[in-house]
Amino acid sequence: MGEQESTRTVFICETFWRLVSLVIIVAMVVVGSVYVHDCPIQYMIPVYLIVYGIFLLLPTFTARHKKAGEDPPDVLQSPGQCCFQGIVGCFLLVWFIGGTSWVYPAFPVVDLTNTTSPNYCQPVLYNFAFTITTATWVVTGLGLLASIFYLGFTLMRGDQNQYSDV
Repeated sequence: MGEQESTRTVFICETFWRLVSLVIIVAMVVVGSVYVHDCPIQYMIPVYLIVYGIFLLLPTFTARHKKAGEDPPDVLQSPGQCCFQGIVGCFLLVWFIGGTSWVYPAFPVVDLTNTTSPNYCQPVLYNFAFTITTATWVVTGLGLLASIFYLGFTLMRGDQNQYSDV
């Protein structure tokens, strides 16, 4: 496979995963909005999905994405954009932890069938919020694990990868 084919394949994969992510994020906002009043056990669950989805969209629309065949854009485009994305990232972290504290405690007692129960939550809403929250924790854990393995592998290799003045 040539370098140009490889670059094209990477571009297609990146585009595919961005589209999948966009669909999931838009679904968060839609599901939270449609069922905003249908979760008396924890009224913040639909709000969590709506706000989390909107704030996940902000970096998507403010970041500069490279085009096929273009060199990667500079990571630090402007101090203002970096500051904005840093603030949004910090907010998303705090909001995700809050969402976890709203979704998981309801799990043992949530009633997905009796709409008149004080423990009721619309099944699509609750199951979607639970799945998104769990998937985020799993991906975060796998990323952390991969980072630890990479760091360990790098430290074990020592100076083998250093450039020399030859």
